[in-house]
Formats: sequence, C-alpha cells, structure tokens
Amino acid sequence: MKRVIYIIAIIWVGIAVVTSCDKNEGAYYPVPSAFSVTPQTVQSVSKDGGNIELVIAAGNLGWWVESSATWCKVSKKYGSGDGKVTLTIDKNNSGTSRKAEITVYPTFKQPSVLITINQQ
Repeated sequence: MKRVIYIIAIIWVGIAVVTSCDKNEGAYYPVPSAFSVTPQTVQSVSKDGGNIELVIAAGNLGWWVESSATWCKVSKKYGSGDGKVTLTIDKNNSGTSRKAEITVYPTFKQPSVLITINQQ
C-alpha cells in the first residue's frame, strides 16, 4: 500500500511540474523606442574643417556610428540611449571637393540614418 501511495505521489508531482511551466509566462519583450538623429542633413563644411555635433535620440535602443572617410572622424563609435557624437572634419588640402557618408545604425532592426557631408 505504501508503494502505491509513493508511486501516485511521484506521478502527481511530475504532472504538477510539467503542467505548471508555461514558456511565455512572465516573458518580457521590449518595444523599440523612436530613433532619430539631428541634424539629418549637413549642407557643406569649409575647406578648413571643423566639428559637427550629432544628437542621437534612441530611448532604449543601442546604436553605432560609421564614417566612410578617414578625414571625417567619429568621437564615439557606439552607445545606447540618448547621446551626442562629435564629427571632426579634417582640413581639405587637396583643392577638390570631397564627400563623406556617416551612417548611424540603431538596434532592433530599426532603419538607419544616413548623413552626407560635403567639404569644399
């Protein structure tokens, strides 16, 4: 009789454990924040160079920044949440105009922001 009660207790505990676990119960799936970069357009930079400050509004998103040109340097290549990034534009001694593309990529598969910089 003790053996039957023991087997029933084991079966009952096993059923309780298996049926009480729901994979979606308590799961948290974050909702991506809005993402923006200001300014989104830079008309032109003088041949003497200079600095441009980008303001990134990212909420709960992570982000990273890439420059297509070595003469346009990024102060902070990655971060999360809201932040500021300074672009340092070197002096143009070539005598011809040049172009750099800065791309700011957010996480959560949000669309990236492309900023084109023209220097005389």
